Amino acid sequence: MIKLNSIAKLLAFISGMLISLTIIFYIYSYTLKNQLSEQGQNIFIDLLDASRQAFSVIDLLNKQDFSNCSDENLLKMRKYQFQSNDIKDIGFFKNDLLICTTGVGILEKPIKESMHDYMFEGHKFWFDHKLITFDMTIQGIVIHKGNYNVAMSIKSILNEHLKFKEYEVLAKKGDEITHLYGKSGVFQHKATSSKQYFSTGLLSHSLEFCGPKGGVCVAVHHKNFSEFQTVLILLILILISLISGITALHVYGWIYSYIYSTKRRVKLGLSFKCIKPHYQAIVELKTDKVIGCELLARFEDNIGPLYPDQFISVVSELDMSWQMTETLILQAIDDFKDIQADDTPFYLSINVFPKDINNGNILKGIELLKDVTSNLQIFFEVTEDEELHFNKIGNTLETLSKSRIKISIDDFGTGYSNLSQLKLLDIDTLKIDKSFVDEVETGSIRSTLIPYIVSIADNLEATVIAEGIENRLQVDELLKMDIEFGQGWYYSKALPLKEFKNYLICNSDYKFGYE
Repeated sequence: MIKLNSIAKLLAFISGMLISLTIIFYIYSYTLKNQLSEQGQNIFIDLLDASRQAFSVIDLLNKQDFSNCSDENLLKMRKYQFQSNDIKDIGFFKNDLLICTTGVGILEKPIKESMHDYMFEGHKFWFDHKLITFDMTIQGIVIHKGNYNVAMSIKSILNEHLKFKEYEVLAKKGDEITHLYGKSGVFQHKATSSKQYFSTGLLSHSLEFCGPKGGVCVAVHHKNFSEFQTVLILLILILISLISGITALHVYGWIYSYIYSTKRRVKLGLSFKCIKPHYQAIVELKTDKVIGCELLARFEDNIGPLYPDQFISVVSELDMSWQMTETLILQAIDDFKDIQADDTPFYLSINVFPKDINNGNILKGIELLKDVTSNLQIFFEVTEDEELHFNKIGNTLETLSKSRIKISIDDFGTGYSNLSQLKLLDIDTLKIDKSFVDEVETGSIRSTLIPYIVSIADNLEATVIAEGIENRLQVDELLKMDIEFGQGWYYSKALPLKEFKNYLICNSDYKFGYE
């Protein structure tokens, strides 16, 4: 299993923190956007409601058809003002001159109104207008139509909207902007219609929109997380990001372990032909000439190689053993289809899983090898294994032998077979395990068993091959024990096809048809 290195762990931890902060920011931004939109709409609606209320009062007064500033007229004006929440003063005009108001009464000197700022539905508007009747010390919105105007305090209209302190209400006519209320400069001229313009930033969010055809515009600006206590929010964010980083580290580690797991790699590798054949030479000990080879599976994917003891058991666990064996057989047949032999067929030994012998999958090899060239002698190499049911596989192995496929017992002397069982099987080769060969130099008790194995092979009329030869002294000792053939790193390790062919041509009488 490949472990996460320090850099990968750090990146996973940081990624987890960043992802959690991004999610928090996204949720906060989404929530804030809705709040800003609601706040902006409420400001706009309150302004619109106040204007409609003013329109209604003006229309009702104009319908009274008063021609002068009588007590009855002033009483009506004061009555409507009292019934209104936002209207602070009502004035009466005669001949385009303001002659009385509810606040002052009859003016000593009539006032001529200035040029209005905006016209809407027949009503003249003055925004941020200094009221003469209040000594120019109070500003508000003035709306005039017919014989009456109303003065409204925009502050009282928008007094409820204090959650977002940075907002601006303004009037827009063409390119002309008139600030009405709030913090000047919040509006950034992004909104061009009633469609909202929303801006998201790491430090702040803002919203602005305008009414139909411009008119009144509202802009709201909010510094991120300013509604929370700074220290508290920082502690919460740090805690959440640390927990998320640790969680991400574990999750990433699990994903990483899964992606790089031997089981997953092997499963994909079998589908994408990452298991390829290598060939280890089998040599005649007297002449050092190659007489054949053993096919050995090697695995390498884009991650790297796996040793046989890492992937062979996994292949069996995944019940893909015959799939692998069949793939290797077909590749080997193709690799040696052009080999030429003068006298003796080339010995090609292929390992078979015990489970494929027990379940009969091995018999599928007969069909695979039916057209193999006579220059090749195929051996299925069977490892002595506790899974192998010798009393049940005799017929299977006999069927193989009749098909020109010969049987070899691998690692003989270390497994679970005995002489009486072997006599029932048509065995052609016994391969002496490396553990015996390792000790021939010292003459240990284990090595003294080799002559007995040779005797068993003679009794079975089987050939003996010694495995794991590493030096010349071992070769000499094995020759003294009448062992004819061997394999091991002393001669050659398992090689890919191209290298093995070169070795074979240099160390045998075998040739290939295209040469």
